[in-house]
Amino acid sequence: MEAVETPAEAAVLEVLAEVADIVEPIGLQEEAELPAQILAEFVRNSRKKDKLLCSQLQVVDFLQNFLAQEDIAQGLDPLASEDLSRQKATEAKEKWKELKATYQEHVEAIKSTLTQALPQMEETQRKRVQLQEAFEQLQAKKQAVREKFKAAQKQWKLQQEKRLQSLAEVSSRMKERQTGTQQKLEQLYQELGTLKQQAEWEQDKLRRHQTFLQLLYTLQGKLLVPEVEAEGKPQQLSQPLEQRESTGDTMGETCMSYKVNERWADSAQARILEQVDSPTQALVSELQIRKEGKAVVYFSLHLYSGAY
Repeated sequence: MEAVETPAEAAVLEVLAEVADIVEPIGLQEEAELPAQILAEFVRNSRKKDKLLCSQLQVVDFLQNFLAQEDIAQGLDPLASEDLSRQKATEAKEKWKELKATYQEHVEAIKSTLTQALPQMEETQRKRVQLQEAFEQLQAKKQAVREKFKAAQKQWKLQQEKRLQSLAEVSSRMKERQTGTQQKLEQLYQELGTLKQQAEWEQDKLRRHQTFLQLLYTLQGKLLVPEVEAEGKPQQLSQPLEQRESTGDTMGETCMSYKVNERWADSAQARILEQVDSPTQALVSELQIRKEGKAVVYFSLHLYSGAY
């Protein structure tokens, strides 16, 4: 049993030899020559290595004790345990070879798969590059469209502002025109009121002319008609406007004298005073009734057409 060494024991002996070499004392002269900092670092490293070796030795000791206890528990002699170990090692090698062959098969399958997948990967990479380029082109087009949209929106806003400004100017002009038209309309209303007033004055003047002409016609030829008959037919005494105006023009600034009977003088004077009003523009400057004897009465009337 002592002549044959197991692989575990050989490994333990090698570790012990390395430990002996490492732990070999160093001369005092070499220690004196080294700096203190290097010595301190060496000491720290040595302690770490010592701790590591101690832990390894403990593990080796534990394994040796475990194997010895297993052999004792199974009741096998050392030769049988060695044969069993070799058989197990051979089986492990066979399994290892099988695993290695399986691994090689898997490696070959992976290589063949990679050989088939590489062109696909290259094609995928090429398509990815194409898609990237297309995406970049799309982004550039999108950016260009955004810029165009912003420019168009800005132009539209400027146009809208110009339109609003022009509409405001047109509205201002229309308001000014409306104000001017309103002022003109008010002025025209004022002028219309003035014209209406003038028309009323003219109507009043015309009415007074008619009254005066009726008086003249009465004095000219119809004075001898009874007063009741003259008042019963007032429409026969009115004449057309043209005839009245012509008659008024021919009679301007003329003096007319009439001879009437004395019995109608008082009634004629009363008619004149009733029909000729003080505001009339046809002025009766003189109305003189002279009685000479019992037969003749003179009327003197002065008409001023310029007053109309």
